[in-house]
Amino acid sequence: TIASLPLGSKLAGDLLVAATVTFGVSPFLTVVDKAIVESAAGTRTLLASGMSSVQSMVRNPVQYLKSPTFLLMWAVYSATYTTANSFKTLEEHRPASSLGNGNRSGQSHKHATLQLGKVGTFVGTTFVNSGASILKDRAYARMFNNIKSSSPSTSFPRSTYAMWMMRDFSVIGSSFILPDIVSQRLVDSYGMDKAKAQSMSQLFLPVAAQFVAGPFHFLGLDFYNRQFPDSSMTRTQAFWDRSRQLYHGIGPVIMARIARIAPGYGIGGVWNTKLRTAWREHLLEQQSSPSTQRSDRMFQQYIAKLMELMYGDRRIP
Repeated sequence: TIASLPLGSKLAGDLLVAATVTFGVSPFLTVVDKAIVESAAGTRTLLASGMSSVQSMVRNPVQYLKSPTFLLMWAVYSATYTTANSFKTLEEHRPASSLGNGNRSGQSHKHATLQLGKVGTFVGTTFVNSGASILKDRAYARMFNNIKSSSPSTSFPRSTYAMWMMRDFSVIGSSFILPDIVSQRLVDSYGMDKAKAQSMSQLFLPVAAQFVAGPFHFLGLDFYNRQFPDSSMTRTQAFWDRSRQLYHGIGPVIMARIARIAPGYGIGGVWNTKLRTAWREHLLEQQSSPSTQRSDRMFQQYIAKLMELMYGDRRIP
C-alpha cells in the first residue's frame, strides 16, 4: 500500500514534483505579477507590461531564467507546493492504528484526526506561502514601480502586509484544502467520477477565489504606492479615495489574476496531483518487482552470513 512505502522516497518525490511543476508555470506567473505591480503603480498598462516581459523572455530565455524576477517566483511556488505535498504525505503515512478502530468511537476519532490533518496542511502551507509571497511581492513592488528609493514612502505599511496575508489565505484555501472537500461532496452527492471531480474542483475553485484575492492584492499595492500623511485627509476621506481607486482599477487586476491562477494553482495543481500519483505508483511497482524482492533476500542473506562469521555456528537469541 501507499502508506507502507518509505517516507523518505515519498517526500523526495514531493520535492521533485513540486520543483518540476512550478518551473513550468513560473514564467507565465512572473509576466502577470509584474504587469499587476506596474499597472497599480501607474508605470505601464497591463498589456504593455505583459508584452514587454514576453519579448524580453523570448529574446534571451537563459538570461530570464537567471533573473531575480523568475527565481523569486519559482522559489515561492516550489516552496508552497513542496509544503502542501509533504503535509499530505505525512498525513497518509500515519499508521492506521493511530486513526482508531472500526467502531463508532474509532470512526469519530478517525474523522477528527483527518480534519485536524487538513487544518495542519492549511496552516503550514499558508505560513510558507504567505511568508515567501510577501518577500517576493515586496521585491517586485520595489523593482517595478515608479517610487524612487530615496522617497520616505518606500517603507511598507502594516496594512499592505495585512491585505496580502488575507489574499494568501483565500488562495491557499481554495487551492489545497477546498478541492479535496468539494470533490468528495461531488462524488458522494452526485455520483461523479472521483478523478473528474478532483480535476474540476482543482481548476474552478482557485479561479473563483480571485474575486476575493484580487481586491486584497490591489489594495495592498495601493497602500504602498499611495501613503497618505495623517494631516492630508481624514480616515473617511482616505477610505472613499481608495474605494474609488479600487472600483476603477480592480477589473483588469482580477482578470489578470484569473489568467495567472489558472496555470499557477489550477493546471499546476492538476499536474501536481497526477505526478504525485505516478510517483507513488512507480514506488509500488519497485516494491513489488521481483528484482526488488531478490535484492531484499540477498540483503537478508548477506546479514545472516555476516552474523555467522561474527558468531560462528552459535544461534543468535
